[in-house]
Amino acid sequence: DEPLAVPVLCKGGIQRDGTTFDADGCIDGEWVRWVGDRARKIPGYRRINRYLFGPVRAMSEFTKDSATYLHFGSASRIQRLQMDTSLNTSVITDRTPTSGFTADDNNIWQFAVDHSTAGVPQLIAQVAHNLDCMCSSAGGALYSGDLFGTGVLTQITTLPAAYSLTGGVMALHPYTVVYGSNGFVMWSIPGDPTDYTGSGAGYAYPTRQKILKGMPLRSGASNSPAALLWSTDSLLMMTFTGGTGVFSFSTLSTSISVWAPNTIVEMDGTYYWVGAERFMSFNGIVRELPNTVNADFFFEGANSAQRQKTYAFTVPRFGEVWWCYARGTSEEPNHAIVFNTR
Repeated sequence: DEPLAVPVLCKGGIQRDGTTFDADGCIDGEWVRWVGDRARKIPGYRRINRYLFGPVRAMSEFTKDSATYLHFGSASRIQRLQMDTSLNTSVITDRTPTSGFTADDNNIWQFAVDHSTAGVPQLIAQVAHNLDCMCSSAGGALYSGDLFGTGVLTQITTLPAAYSLTGGVMALHPYTVVYGSNGFVMWSIPGDPTDYTGSGAGYAYPTRQKILKGMPLRSGASNSPAALLWSTDSLLMMTFTGGTGVFSFSTLSTSISVWAPNTIVEMDGTYYWVGAERFMSFNGIVRELPNTVNADFFFEGANSAQRQKTYAFTVPRFGEVWWCYARGTSEEPNHAIVFNTR
């Protein structure tokens, strides 16, 4: 008799939670994704450069014409290179500030790109000692420089209450927004990401807890620009109102948590992140992201001592949100779980 090929069909995804025999899908897999409910091999990645000084904890990407300008932040420096459309890279330039910066193993960077009144894109870099614990209230500092340049970045020293600048930075054009401990939020004057004391600048404390991450939010003409702010226990909305107050703040939820700031990512207008005990999303309403497949696998297997190294990215072509994290005793991300939005 001729062999008969029998297709093995199973529910999309890899079910890690529960027992081996109660799963209605695959229970193991490596480098596989689901497309149209069928398993497909993930082709892999291409290395474009191997000479960065790392580990790198943050990256900024900006494309103009046929060049992509990449900046990388590690514990001791900021490095920059260009990449063309064929993925060829330039020499690596060191843009580490020479004043006001101290190398520290706990340094984590956040980057933003905004335009000055002269129309020149500026790279804004914020660093703080957040790798050991995102609750840290030490080490916050802010730097700026020509996005397309190669010179070292310059520290911005005109920040009132600079001791609270331990969370990060966000471009909310024409404003640049910095945030940190004790619910501190400060915005620059319009069109100048280096001036936080002139007319139009201001600050507020919309919550008592440290603000960890800010991301621009789509809004209508009457309340634009707007942004979301994640604190350790709440999700806030920051809305332009004009007048002497400039921005107003509203609380969207007081029952969230954040596993690590770099787990927060946006795709197609929906924001996804990992909380302390569950996965979350926001698309106008804060919701728990249902996960009966690998929630226990993640939270029981992740190395929580290395949680700050967890990071997210999206693969829009396949509708995927990836979270890369340190599993077991690993001290660096060595595993990934993927949410397929389709």
